[in-house]
Amino acid sequence: MDYGANKSYIEMRSAGMSVASLVMGILGLAMGCCVYPPVIFGSLAILFALLSKGGELHMNSYGKAGLALGILGIICGILIFTYSVFTLMAEFGGLDGYLQYIEELIEDINYPNSSGPYDFYDML
Repeated sequence: MDYGANKSYIEMRSAGMSVASLVMGILGLAMGCCVYPPVIFGSLAILFALLSKGGELHMNSYGKAGLALGILGIICGILIFTYSVFTLMAEFGGLDGYLQYIEELIEDINYPNSSGPYDFYDML
């Protein structure tokens, strides 16, 4: 990735896009334990990798790595989302069961207490 004087504008723009693709791919893979960020960063990595071609038939190594990491980030995001939905269904029987469980937890700790302000440290 040489920004020398003999490089054309398209080659410099392509190098910038490929580095952006690599950064977005790394971010997408690093945030793979979340649900939405890997899909967003992975999509941006794929977009920047495809834009880094700049009308040429080949892609440089940073663009290829960004493309691969973006695809892996999207796959991680989809797998985490699928796992969370299946866990929600298996443990609580769906969203209604989960919300009912949360309401029961709130009632167990008497929040909000109408007799006075809520103090978490009093519960300990």
